[in-house]
Amino acid sequence: MRQTTVRLVVAGLCLLLTGCAQTVSASSSTTTTRSMIPRPLVERELAGLLLEPDEVSAAMGTAGMAVTGTESAMEDNSALMAPRECLAIDAAAEAPVYADSDYWAERGVSMNNGDDFTHYAKQAVVQFPYQEKAAAFFDLSVSQWPACRQYEHTQSGSVWDVGKILNEDNILSTTVVQQEARAPGWGCGRALALRNNIIIDVNTCSANPADSAVRIAAQIGDNVEAQW
Repeated sequence: MRQTTVRLVVAGLCLLLTGCAQTVSASSSTTTTRSMIPRPLVERELAGLLLEPDEVSAAMGTAGMAVTGTESAMEDNSALMAPRECLAIDAAAEAPVYADSDYWAERGVSMNNGDDFTHYAKQAVVQFPYQEKAAAFFDLSVSQWPACRQYEHTQSGSVWDVGKILNEDNILSTTVVQQEARAPGWGCGRALALRNNIIIDVNTCSANPADSAVRIAAQIGDNVEAQW
């Protein structure tokens, strides 16, 4: 009777503890089930998530992309375009877009392919304290991006038309095209991706950006998911 009582107490404790082994008497085998979730990434890991210039070149279908600037704090270019609700589509990692989102840190790298400037890219990663905060920002972006249909760069007077907005595999994306651009034209791809507690923010511009921003965001996302 005493042995039976002890076994019942141990069995009850096992039900309460994560990772407790489940024993099958008939075969005397033991199986362990654990729930595996990735740890939140920390600030010191951010720079290592970004792509190298040759990787960006390949994603954009060009050669010679080189770093022209790095940042550890977001920029604010809201005074250079209108309307305000289009700032998130106009550029990556803009401070007013992330205001009140409770993000903790950001790293960004800008690149182009030299004096001809036929290709431009900015890739940024934004760290949130945990996945739910990053997801809340992503969901808010999903609801806000469709409000932008067209915007203007106030310094140059250029007007930009926003294409179809997609949300696939937690990558929000669109392409914008400059009106009356000189041949062969100019457009920009935008992608915003959610991976773990990181938001990936990418802007790529060229005569034919296609899905280059999405490809870069997906590759950075693979780097995020490789960190355990």
